[in-house]
Amino acid sequence: MSGLVSRLPTGIFGLAIASACAGAELSVAPMYTLDQALAVARERNPDLAEAQSRLAEAESRSRQTAAGALPNIFLRGAYDYWTEDQRLFPATRNNAPGVFGDQTLAAEAIARLPLYTGGRVSNEKQAARFNIASAAHASDRIKEQLAFHVTATFYALLAQEQVLRSLESGVQAMDEQQRAIEALVNAEKAAKVDALRATVRRSELYERLVRERNQRHVTQRAWAALLGLEDAAAPEADGQLALQEVPACPDAGVCMEKALRQRADYLAAQAAVSSAQASVRSARAGYRPTLTAQASYGARWMLSPTDQPAGTDDQEVLGRVGVVAEVPLFDGRLTSARVAEQTARLQGAIERQRKLELQIRFEVESALSETASALERVAVSEQSIHQAAESFRIVKEKYDLGKGTLTDLLDAQTALIVSETSHARALADLATADARRKLAVGELVP
Repeated sequence: MSGLVSRLPTGIFGLAIASACAGAELSVAPMYTLDQALAVARERNPDLAEAQSRLAEAESRSRQTAAGALPNIFLRGAYDYWTEDQRLFPATRNNAPGVFGDQTLAAEAIARLPLYTGGRVSNEKQAARFNIASAAHASDRIKEQLAFHVTATFYALLAQEQVLRSLESGVQAMDEQQRAIEALVNAEKAAKVDALRATVRRSELYERLVRERNQRHVTQRAWAALLGLEDAAAPEADGQLALQEVPACPDAGVCMEKALRQRADYLAAQAAVSSAQASVRSARAGYRPTLTAQASYGARWMLSPTDQPAGTDDQEVLGRVGVVAEVPLFDGRLTSARVAEQTARLQGAIERQRKLELQIRFEVESALSETASALERVAVSEQSIHQAAESFRIVKEKYDLGKGTLTDLLDAQTALIVSETSHARALADLATADARRKLAVGELVP
C-alpha cells in the first residue's frame, strides 16, 4: 500500500489530502449562541414558514372578498343558431323595418355593480379582516413557542455538556484510583476485592457517560430540527450555564389576567370567534333582497339574413342601463343550511376559546410552580455540591491513610458526581422554567 501511495503523482496526492480536509471542515459542528440560534430559527423553521403562508392566504382571501363590492366588468361574445328566423334587434318604433335571419353573432361589454346585498358583502369583508387578525396572532404565537423550544433546548445542551464534563472527570479520577488500588493490591496492602469493586464502579460510571453522550446527540438533532438545519453536523450550544436572575413569582391571578390580555393564541381565538359571528350574519343575508346596477354596450350581426329590407343594416349597436332587484322566495332551504353551518362553526370557535382559556390557566399555574421549584432546587443542589466535595475530600484522606474503606470512597465520589449533575440540570431547568413562565403569559418575544 505504501508503495502504491509513493507511486501516486504529487498533485493527485495533494488533492486527495485537500479534499479530505475540506470534508472534515464541512463536518465540523456549528456553534450558536442563543441569539444566533433564535435568528436562524426565525429564518429557517418550517412551522413558522407555514404560519406565515397561512397569513398570506388569509390576506388573499380578504382581497377576494373585497372584490365582491367592486364593479364587475367583462366582455361577452355569443353565436346563436335559431330554428326559426329572428329579428336582429327589437323594433324601436311602430312599423319599423328589420333584418331577419337564423344566425346571429353578438359582442358586448357588461358592467355590474352590487348596490345592496343584505349585508352579505360587508359581513364577508369583516369576517376576512378577523381571519387576517387571527392568522397574524397565530403566527406570533408560533414565533413565541419556537423561541421557547429553542431556548429550552439550548439550556438543555449546556446542562448536558456540564454533565458530560463531570462524568468524564469522574471516569478519569476512577482510573487513577484503580491504578492506585492495583498498586496497593500488588504490595499486598489491599484486598483484591477492592480492585474488583473499583472496576465495577468504573464500568457503571462509564456506562452512564455513554448514555449521556447519546442523549446529547439526540438533543442536538432535535435542536437542528427546530433551527431548520439540514446539515449533517449537529449544532452545538455556545454559552455558559450560570444562575440567572428571575423575577419573583407573582400571583397566579395577576398572571392569568395578563395572559388573557396579551397571549397571541388567545387573541387569535377571539378573532376567530368574531369572524364566525360575521360569517353567521353574512349567511343570514341570503334571506334579504338584493339590488344590482347593470349596464351593457355592444353590437349584433346577422350572418346570413333571410329578409333584409332596403335601407336596413345587418349590424346594430345598442346600450342598456338598468337596476335589478331580486327577492328570495324559496331556495330549497339552501340559506337555512348555510346559517346552520356557520352557527355550528361559531359554537365550535366559542368552545375552542373556552378550552384555550382553561389551558392558559393550567400553563400559567404550572409555569409558576416550576419556577419556584427550580429556584429551590438550584439553592439545594449548590449547597449539596460543597458538602459532597468536602465529604469526598475527607473520605479520600482517610482512605489514603488506611483508615477508610473503598466502598465509602466510591460512594463519596458518586455522591459528588450526582450533586454536580443535579446542579447543572437545576440551572437549566430554572432558565427553562423562566422562559416557560414568559411563554405562558405572552411575554416571550422571539
